[in-house]
Amino acid sequence: MTKIKFYKNENNFFKIEATGHTGFDESGKDILCASISSILQSGALGLKKVLKLKPKIVNNIDGYILIELPINQNLSKAQVLFETMFESLKDLQSGYSNYIKLEVIDYVY
Repeated sequence: MTKIKFYKNENNFFKIEATGHTGFDESGKDILCASISSILQSGALGLKKVLKLKPKIVNNIDGYILIELPINQNLSKAQVLFETMFESLKDLQSGYSNYIKLEVIDYVY
């Protein structure tokens, strides 16, 4: 199962952390894992290249992805991308709830 946590501070998403492989199919053939990865990688590229923000991005082959913006950056301009990633993953989860767990965490600094 892939567990995806979206972190919010004062109603603004600022961090996404995804762990684990879905187990939908074997590694290298898992289209569900590939879909999740594509959504998250596209969002990370949008934050970095389109919005010119400086997110911390960690991605490894063990099924871990982290995308995080420091709270002191302009989070409001990043919300459309974060919300698009969230809604896309929520839609995937609705069809594959045995393989994806999506959670929103209110985080207070």
